[in-house]
Amino acid sequence: MKVIRGILAAVALLAVAAVVLVVALPGEKIAKLAADQVKAQTGRELAFEGEVGISWFPVLGVRTEAVTFANAAWSEQGPMFQAESAVIGVDVMAAMGGDIRIKTVELVAPDVILEVAQDGRANWELEAGRGAASAEPTEPAAEASSTEASSALSRITLERLVLSEARVRYVENGALVQDIAGLALELRWPEVTAPAQFSVSAAPFGEEIAAEATVTDPLRLFRGANTRVSLALNAAGGRAGFEGQFGLAPEASGRLEVEASDGAAFLAALGAGGIDGPLAASGDVTLTRERLFSLRGGSLEALGNALTLQADVDLNGVRPKVAAQVATRRLQLAGSAQPAETTSAGGGAETGGWSKDPIDASALNFVDGTISFAAEEMDLGGIVLGKTRATVEIENARAVATINEMAAFGGTVQGTFVANNRNGLSVRGDLTAAQIGLKPFLSATADIDRFTGSADARGTFLSSGNTLDALMNAMSGEGNLSVGRGTIDGIDLDRLLRGDVTGGTTVFDNMAASWTISEGVLSNQDLVMGLPRLAATGAGTVGLGLQTIDYLFTPQVRGQDGPALMVPVKIRGSWHNPSIVPDLEAAIKSGFQADLDAIEDSVKEAVQGELGLQAEEGQSTEDAIKDKLENEAKKGLLNLLGGN
Repeated sequence: MKVIRGILAAVALLAVAAVVLVVALPGEKIAKLAADQVKAQTGRELAFEGEVGISWFPVLGVRTEAVTFANAAWSEQGPMFQAESAVIGVDVMAAMGGDIRIKTVELVAPDVILEVAQDGRANWELEAGRGAASAEPTEPAAEASSTEASSALSRITLERLVLSEARVRYVENGALVQDIAGLALELRWPEVTAPAQFSVSAAPFGEEIAAEATVTDPLRLFRGANTRVSLALNAAGGRAGFEGQFGLAPEASGRLEVEASDGAAFLAALGAGGIDGPLAASGDVTLTRERLFSLRGGSLEALGNALTLQADVDLNGVRPKVAAQVATRRLQLAGSAQPAETTSAGGGAETGGWSKDPIDASALNFVDGTISFAAEEMDLGGIVLGKTRATVEIENARAVATINEMAAFGGTVQGTFVANNRNGLSVRGDLTAAQIGLKPFLSATADIDRFTGSADARGTFLSSGNTLDALMNAMSGEGNLSVGRGTIDGIDLDRLLRGDVTGGTTVFDNMAASWTISEGVLSNQDLVMGLPRLAATGAGTVGLGLQTIDYLFTPQVRGQDGPALMVPVKIRGSWHNPSIVPDLEAAIKSGFQADLDAIEDSVKEAVQGELGLQAEEGQSTEDAIKDKLENEAKKGLLNLLGGN
């Protein structure tokens, strides 16, 4: 019991002595003592403005008004830290022993500047006892200074740090990169050899972001080395986590995982573009102090797609430079290349033209580099493609996609497609198709399902505009097409030539055509189609922008000396419901022209004989009859007037 009473008495005596020490020292002297200690340990000025008083609760310490902490000597951004007021609680007994054991620091409206110079120096790298004007030390002296700094840092302990209504700015090469206001932070670091725990909350883009982190060895972090870090971030129903090594350079290496039930809301809270629907991503990431980023074993699930990724990114330069590989079993893209639909007055659906919604091609401005893509199947909103292998090269907002392999509509497609967003959006293509099915191709791209057969084709196109409607109406280009055996639904040419116009199906042996495109209008003048007993030609225009057709299709019965009978067919109107009408007047005229000519000749001979005409050399029968009638009229008129 005596021992216990002795211990209690000693503790009480020490407590009283501590209180007396604090009361005996004015607040200004405590502040000066703290400032001197900080200067000795960090080489930076700590300044207190206004009144400095004693804080009794919850811990002994000082309460100040405005406080500032100097920036690095090379910085021109002003103080690294400043606050409207501060409460600093210290362990008085530890301070008497030469250690700075800070129990708590509470800062109101602090303003922090984190800065990285062009040569890579960071303003949070503290060097004990080195002034701004000190000369560069020799190598042994530098090693001693580093040892002293490490020793100094090991004597500083901050058990609890609280920031409210804080502002943090990140400056790189003199330019402001990030500015976060309304930030709240709490740091818990009970022992210098123990891990430190952080909790941070802020709403830089409207929605609150909350993060918690554990730093295994803060001293290693402050010395510029890497340490183990665990980070968990929550925002708008989503979360992100990182486990691995981290350094203030900045540099990192570890596992990154992201999961959100609402990808658009989660990314919007982080200031990024939205992705509708659930979002999940993971991968092993590495960031070096040379600003080189790599992703290995990456996966992304978004918009109903599951992709695997790996990438190397150079973050130096005007835009990040990417070398990436992306692969998926099935890719489904939102939206559709089909025409927009509106509702007619009668309640049915009818075509309203191409979409006039603006096309956002801003993604082309974000990165440069090369991206390789592989998919086993792609659904482009109604257009389903098969196995695809392609490479996209992006440079200064211009992307060139090279299609090395693409299974499409039962055939294959190869070629290049260019999208340029340097001065408004423009597109260009040079594509070659082999053995593609006409019916699935025309059904998917133009809502036309009357043709069957396999086609070989090559086409080029060029256009510009910020909507699909503008692109289609401004298109120019050229191409050609050849088709083997196929059919045309809705027209039976054999029956048509026999006078039956009730429809049916035409079977043809081959078809070939070429075209040009100007201002959204495709023009074809040389369609040739071979049929078992017929031949057919065609010419006309197709309005790619207006989705209209004005075409004359002319089937012909084959004769020994040429076409025996022709029945032209006019195809006019909308792509989706064209009018198909045979031109019977032209058919009759063409089919019986020889007979009509013979009848006309016989009539002329009879009139000549009756009138006693004799056509002069070079004079037609019509002119001879006319002259005869004029002369007879003159004679009659003279007789009437009494002349000779």
